[in-house]
Amino acid sequence: MANRSKKVVMSARVDPYLKAGIELLAASQRVKIVKLMEEFLEWGLETTQVENPFDSSKKMPRISFLAVLEAIWTDDDVLFQLRAGALGGRISGDDIFNAAFVVLSHETAYFEGDFDVFGDLNGLTARMGLKVPVPFMVNIELVREEWETIKAYVQFLAQNKPFQPSYEEYKTIMAKSVK
Repeated sequence: MANRSKKVVMSARVDPYLKAGIELLAASQRVKIVKLMEEFLEWGLETTQVENPFDSSKKMPRISFLAVLEAIWTDDDVLFQLRAGALGGRISGDDIFNAAFVVLSHETAYFEGDFDVFGDLNGLTARMGLKVPVPFMVNIELVREEWETIKAYVQFLAQNKPFQPSYEEYKTIMAKSVK
């Protein structure tokens, strides 16, 4: 059977009155519940304002979270997380920020390459005048290959303070522990 949708399943517990309300609204509008849920989620992302993580020709100090999402979205989960993390913990949360920092910090040239992490921000450079303050060039294949190890390293650092081995030292430690 062909895959007819690239949609994902979300599961959430909500108050019964909210469930009843969305069912009632869907029935009264003669639309599917899923369509309403998508509209509500998009509205929530659009109305949530965050500090603008981009340089902007329009000098916008705040921007909708949906605009940030549109700028960094890709189906490539590793690249998406890397982009989000590069924008900081206020956008991505601390774990993804720390993983991106391992890749993008200039402490090591290990992940450097010729792939532009952000490109034209999915067309928003031209449309909204947004641009990344600093271009990040990486070896994206190497990043994809090691992303789970990078995230494990970030967790290791968080759980083993004050022990702070470098990423290379961590990989050596892990390789020896497997033997």
